[in-house]
Amino acid sequence: MNLPILEQVKRKQEPLTSKVKLDSFTKVAQDCFDFEFDGVNKFYPFEKPSKIPSDFSIGLIIGASGNGKSTLLKEFGEEEVPTWEYDKAVISHFGSKEEAIDRLNAVGLNSVPSWTKPYRVLSTGEKFRANLARQIKSGAVIDEFTSVVDRNVARSCRVAIRRYITKNELKGVVFCTCHNDIVEWLCPDWIFDADTGTLYDGRLLRQPTVELSLYETHYSSWELFKKHHYLNEGINKASKNFIVTWKEEIVGFILFDVDEDDSST
Repeated sequence: MNLPILEQVKRKQEPLTSKVKLDSFTKVAQDCFDFEFDGVNKFYPFEKPSKIPSDFSIGLIIGASGNGKSTLLKEFGEEEVPTWEYDKAVISHFGSKEEAIDRLNAVGLNSVPSWTKPYRVLSTGEKFRANLARQIKSGAVIDEFTSVVDRNVARSCRVAIRRYITKNELKGVVFCTCHNDIVEWLCPDWIFDADTGTLYDGRLLRQPTVELSLYETHYSSWELFKKHHYLNEGINKASKNFIVTWKEEIVGFILFDVDEDDSST
């Protein structure tokens, strides 16, 4: 990672331990892999970095599974897991209608029909974003950030989250993830790499430029987007239609109604 290094963080001298009963199954593991095991597992977590900026908006902990990310995250607070009422719509769980729309858009949950569903019927990715919409606040800690969503969806979510945090002047939000592709899009003030024990200064990071391409297309291309739009009516066959691509992937559809001199996306 080509960023200024703030600190090389050491692991604690006192380990975390867990103990299990020895049985025929643990013996198989020992015999197959020549592994000496007395029933006690020891793990040495990282110390909390001492050179984290005192006034930060976003911090990020990254690294492979098993390297102590989640354990370090607890040094910044406990993650709050929202509770959802069984027969209450997702959008109805916020303090105001304006707050609900602002937060749901901020996490990339932009499907209006999904707002009106109960949490229990959402997809895994939608549940992640709905939880995030209620969790995000100053001092929040978020584990497994974007781990259960498609990487393109994750990218758009990260950009929107950074915008929301900046707009609302939130402070001390710490995310934890095994995906390092979020760094340049989230633009955290500091990054801790649990794979190397290195604390980086991220305050010089800038989000990448997004270059889109626009192509005129046949009206039938609407079928690709119809299922993703809450307005599922047909479109005027006389309209002018365009698709938007990013990195050779179709990401948008634009319609210009030549009869009514109106447009929609």
